[in-house]
Amino acid sequence: MLILLPPSETKTRPDPGVAAGALDLGALAFPELTEQRATMLRAVQRTAASRDAATKLGVPASAPELVERMVALEDEPVGPPLTVYSGVLFDQLDPSIEIPADRRVLVQSSLLGVVDAATDRIPAYRLSAGSTVARLGKAATWWARHLRPLGSGLLGEEAEGPSPVVIDSRSGAYRTMMPMRSTPKVTVLEVSPVQERSGTRKVVSHDAKRYRGWVTRVLLDAAAPASTPDEVVDQLRAGFGGTLGVELEGDRLAIVDRVS
Repeated sequence: MLILLPPSETKTRPDPGVAAGALDLGALAFPELTEQRATMLRAVQRTAASRDAATKLGVPASAPELVERMVALEDEPVGPPLTVYSGVLFDQLDPSIEIPADRRVLVQSSLLGVVDAATDRIPAYRLSAGSTVARLGKAATWWARHLRPLGSGLLGEEAEGPSPVVIDSRSGAYRTMMPMRSTPKVTVLEVSPVQERSGTRKVVSHDAKRYRGWVTRVLLDAAAPASTPDEVVDQLRAGFGGTLGVELEGDRLAIVDRVS
């Protein structure tokens, strides 16, 4: 089973006194992206050194030190992705969790393309899908040209495995960076949280990441990966214990919060 997550805007900087080493692009998963990662890193550093860096990188006025850290990003301390990414979605996950060998969690990254939550080590960075960087333009648009082959390859790998299911918990901006669609051999389920009140449903926007974090936690805690969409539904219903509804709507995995 493959689980795809979006990154978080907020990140926790690894403790320089504890973290070992710095960013090593060659040691990251998917070495075929090393050249593109180096290109983006250089572009981000040029952007961070520019006069309007804070605006382009979305750095709040209260944290100007983030710009300085982006200039020297290759020297920043690194840590496991689940300890670096923070915020609503990642608050639902235990950062020390050991991801089972029969499941893979990948996090989309505007800086690095895609990172493996189990094996990679990354720095805290400030860059979103909508950021515009020097010479490359919008990060999401630039990465989309380079990640399509990787997306196709991942679908092929999952199709040949015992659990041909992809759980796509990314937001729309990050889905455009690496589109993933179901094929005859593998099902891509898009996690879609909705709130139901008096029989009327509306899409959850503000708390969507929280629900996606819950989905991820339940699927990682399961004794074995689900091998079919129906098994995904069964695992989630059992994990939620009736607090949330779970329904399949084609390739949409609806997480239903029924409120009175």
